[in-house]
Amino acid sequence: MKAKLIVSALALLLLPLFVNATHIAGGYISYSVDPQNPRMYHFTQTIYKDIASSADEPIINVSMGDGNTVEVPRMEVKAYSKQYSVDTYIWSYAYATTGDFIVVYTRTGRNLNQINIPAPSDQKSFYIYTNVKVNPLLVNNNGVKLASTPLFVAYTGEETKHNFISYDADGDKLTYALVIPKEGTAEGSGMNIPGYSFPEGLTIDKFGELRWRAPALKGEYAVAVKITEHRNGQPIGYTVIDFNFHVIDRAQQPTLTLLNQDRLVVNYDGSILARPDQPFKLEYFLRNVAGANFSLYARQFSDLDTLDLASPNVVMRDSAGGQAVTLTFTPAADLVRQEPYIIGMRGQADIGPEQGTYYQPHYFDWSYAYLVVGEQQPTSTEGELAKAGFLLYPNPVSNRFVIEAPDMPAMRMQLIDATGKAVGVLSLKPGSNHLTKPAALAGGLYFYTITSRHKPIGTGRLVVQ
Repeated sequence: MKAKLIVSALALLLLPLFVNATHIAGGYISYSVDPQNPRMYHFTQTIYKDIASSADEPIINVSMGDGNTVEVPRMEVKAYSKQYSVDTYIWSYAYATTGDFIVVYTRTGRNLNQINIPAPSDQKSFYIYTNVKVNPLLVNNNGVKLASTPLFVAYTGEETKHNFISYDADGDKLTYALVIPKEGTAEGSGMNIPGYSFPEGLTIDKFGELRWRAPALKGEYAVAVKITEHRNGQPIGYTVIDFNFHVIDRAQQPTLTLLNQDRLVVNYDGSILARPDQPFKLEYFLRNVAGANFSLYARQFSDLDTLDLASPNVVMRDSAGGQAVTLTFTPAADLVRQEPYIIGMRGQADIGPEQGTYYQPHYFDWSYAYLVVGEQQPTSTEGELAKAGFLLYPNPVSNRFVIEAPDMPAMRMQLIDATGKAVGVLSLKPGSNHLTKPAALAGGLYFYTITSRHKPIGTGRLVVQ
């Protein structure tokens, strides 16, 4: 007993040293099922690691959800940026019985002073988990995987967008939700972190895009996203991605802008129509920070090339103040589907450690396009508005726009953002209505409904640049 007390006291003394050596920026667990044995799972755990930390894990312990824990050696370390590496752990496990199992990796010690976790946040743990349903009659051959990463920063006062570009090789439908991160308990199970608060204003949409309209409070935040797979309307498994990100002031980061969106066919839900067997092109401009002469690079991340469905080609050329970037590919007819493919373009400035500061590590900017491959765009109710005599132009909108309206009483236009939240109401009169975009509308897709005497006339979409 005395020896145990001495060890416990020593552990308490050393605890701050261990937790201050936190190295994890995020992670998730994915899997595939062995084609010869539906109870044999091949797992991959991906950890995004801060290379400045002295902590390291060449071997991890993973709870398999059936009462067993396995030791897993690290298989690979790949550089992602000058601050982060991507560490991969791979193992196989055969379940003795059918059932519903939660596979868990936990590691004590988040970072200090995380904004949305009560102090001391460094004594909370990462709890990374995935759900597997072992059922030979309904085999989920592949869990969720990411074509991109959860590594990004948000800038004060600017709208932030980021997408992991998650995909399912089986083609199952994915849905997304922000959830409370968990921490490990003494019993080995997980519990929601007490006192956790969601970053105010942070949302995730049906495309899996995280969006924060205008973050204000600088610092580090902890976030968890649950991605659920659905087949025939039923959930068949889920994965939770646990990660950190920082809100900082923009300094030397480049800006990446999609230039030709107004020349593309935009569907009612904000996705872009790409027709099979016809060349498709996205044109960007990657702008250097004013007065800087950093080398600029662009790289695309997508489920198209990750799944070997297509091979988008990216070409860069020098342009005044930055780089012109063009992505091209021709979608084959077998890519036709209702769910969008995701293309994330990452623009990077090559800044050495001596030129930048810690926590402004990436010097990246992102742009995302959601492509539906098909012959015609999905229908909306804009046709009803046209029949009633309404016309809105230009669309996309930069600042001012016009609505031509028929002679109807008490007409109103209600604006709704992509999350379903009403963001404004405009009154209309018969004839030409010259309107100014409300200052609160950030760039993105909005839906609008026009009513007369509170009776809906029709619904359309408005793209704000």
